[in-house]
Amino acid sequence: MIIVNDCSKDNTGDVLARLALEIPALVPLTPERNGGHGRALRFGFKRVSHDWVFQTDSDRQHVPADFWKLWDKRENADFVLGVRSTRADGPVRVFITSVMRVANFIAWGLWIRDANCPFKLMRRDPMEKVLERIPSDSFIPMVMLSILCTKMHFQVSEVVVQHLPRRGGEQSLAGLWKWIKVGSRCLRQLLALRVRPVRGLM
Repeated sequence: MIIVNDCSKDNTGDVLARLALEIPALVPLTPERNGGHGRALRFGFKRVSHDWVFQTDSDRQHVPADFWKLWDKRENADFVLGVRSTRADGPVRVFITSVMRVANFIAWGLWIRDANCPFKLMRRDPMEKVLERIPSDSFIPMVMLSILCTKMHFQVSEVVVQHLPRRGGEQSLAGLWKWIKVGSRCLRQLLALRVRPVRGLM
């Protein structure tokens, strides 16, 4: 179990160090500097070694038992993507998800139900091939992965999972202006990915 501690300012590092002594399978990783959610994911993915990779966030908005729903679909899929049954967030986040769904359909012709759901099971080799096509500085690498894994002809399944109100950590995106800036940045990166030549796309 790889846990990326993105240079937390609290005692997360100390807690993880103690847990690693008790749980040999737990591998806490800390990058040299805070790079945000996208970079933290890439930092962890570079250090995986098993055939299957499961990704989730640390805000406790998902039910761990739902992992087995994804695991049961692995035989006929390279990527098993979670789809939140109802998004238990504020109206702004729900709106952003809806806009992203429409934007992906307009740009790519793909109706991805929940591209940014942080509950994904991925076969490692296909995952690495997709990540090679995604810019290293991407703010939304998992949204891009959700798009490219289909466009690159991999087998993809979607599974409905539960979503709970946030129970851990602090909201990093607060305020309408910050959401506008983040939203425009995401759209620019998605459009740049669409016009960028990517070998292996349909």
